[in-house]
Amino acid sequence: MNHSLKKRTLSLEDRSPIIRLFNLYETKVYGEIQTSECEIQEMIESLPEGDRTGLWQKGQLVAVSILTEKDHRLPSLILALPNTQMKMYIGEMVAELLISARRKKKTISDSKTIILSANIKEEKASYEEFGFLPTRYWFEMKKDLKDLPIVSSSSSYRITRFNPDTETVSLHEVFEEVFSDHFDYHPSSLEDFKKRFLRSSFNPDLWFVLKEEKELVGFAFCTVNAETKLGEITHLGVRKEWRRKGLAHDLLYHSFSTLKGEGMVSVALLVDSDSYTDAIIVYQKAGMYVNRGFTRYDLEV
Repeated sequence: MNHSLKKRTLSLEDRSPIIRLFNLYETKVYGEIQTSECEIQEMIESLPEGDRTGLWQKGQLVAVSILTEKDHRLPSLILALPNTQMKMYIGEMVAELLISARRKKKTISDSKTIILSANIKEEKASYEEFGFLPTRYWFEMKKDLKDLPIVSSSSSYRITRFNPDTETVSLHEVFEEVFSDHFDYHPSSLEDFKKRFLRSSFNPDLWFVLKEEKELVGFAFCTVNAETKLGEITHLGVRKEWRRKGLAHDLLYHSFSTLKGEGMVSVALLVDSDSYTDAIIVYQKAGMYVNRGFTRYDLEV
């Protein structure tokens, strides 16, 4: 390692430099700040010490590596200061991720896959040098909520707020059914599904279920970011038998209207560019546009 660089575990005492790094990166790469200070603090607090590392150069935080675990997958984040030394920073952080991933693999025989997202060419080139392979291309789609039209929904269906006390089991079943044929799907247990309720971003008033009479046929999960005023639709789905009836459009506009009422000025969601359900077309018809794209990179360890 370059002697001017130092690595150490990130802690809450590093909150300010981490926020500064996120803001610099997102402003340069996205054109706007997307991650709130609360989200950054939750990230630091929720991860084991060995899975959150910072890279420092002359006292300045220039990169972070974050490793999380989900079944055989290790969804990870490398974020480096976008300057002329960015590739060097990324190389140091990839090495750190590999150490963390191999440590997790010691006690099991199954392989694990590190997953990273690349937004710009420097990131793509760096990951490929370490043997990462591009596996999927995703879009972030957005919509301005300033002038939101009034849209009527299908009269035989109703959208209500999710009730965790009575609808958790049925929502989990529908969630699994909807995503069972999606890319890289892995079944989740009811207990895993309930863990979503423990996240600070969870608000049952921003989770919606779509029903035909008493049968649950679709859903939309939303979050709000009070700092950036960006709302997000994290998950949206309609069961196969009820697709192509305009129901996704109803869920979208219900979500748009609610998020605007929560003070959000725009809304975003992520979509697989190879989605067989024509999701991109559905979102475009609802007035959303492709804001940016990014590539998923995988490396098996």
